[in-house]
Amino acid sequence: MLHGYLDLPTFTFWKEKNIWTGSMFRTFNYRIFKDTVKKGEEEENVLRTVVWYGMDCFDLVSPEDYVIDMNEEFSPEGLERTIAFLNERLAEYKSIGGVRQ
Repeated sequence: MLHGYLDLPTFTFWKEKNIWTGSMFRTFNYRIFKDTVKKGEEEENVLRTVVWYGMDCFDLVSPEDYVIDMNEEFSPEGLERTIAFLNERLAEYKSIGGVRQ
């Protein structure tokens, strides 16, 4: 489904443990995937989003190069918040001409 700048699948895509990677404006790259984080003694599923700039694919980028590394609740509502956040960052990135600040 089209959400502002992003054309993303529904939440079911991530429930099936799939990974979504994309790019906008050639150098704004993102990856959204299911991950787990420790909350005290328990693990919790989260929807993790990583953003990096440049022409390199995810496998060639080190975590130090991530400009955004965030977790959101693993739910359809968490996906909606992730989409809104990414659209805001994409609008900012576009407004500065796709240049890293």
